[in-house]
Amino acid sequence: MPHVDIVWEAEAESDLDDILAYIAKDNIEAAIFVSDKIYQQVSMMGGNVSRRGKKGRVAGTYELVIVRTPYIAVYVKKGMLLRILRILHGAEVVRFNQLIS
Repeated sequence: MPHVDIVWEAEAESDLDDILAYIAKDNIEAAIFVSDKIYQQVSMMGGNVSRRGKKGRVAGTYELVIVRTPYIAVYVKKGMLLRILRILHGAEVVRFNQLIS
């Protein structure tokens, strides 16, 4: 199985920083748990991206539900490159369409 390179866009990194800072205010262990889940599940896409995620609500994007969290990784794939665009709370995904339109 070919390996896919994963690139985190600045907005996705910023989203993750904001999410973890917000959670850590109340519960550092929960922030670590969420961080681990996001990184683990996104990195797993590098091995077999074709079987992960679903078509996104915005044309050309895909969404990966981060299991055991309320978060979704929004990404695009082109050849052997996977770009993580955003990490959004499930409630924000509908608003994402407005953010990039």
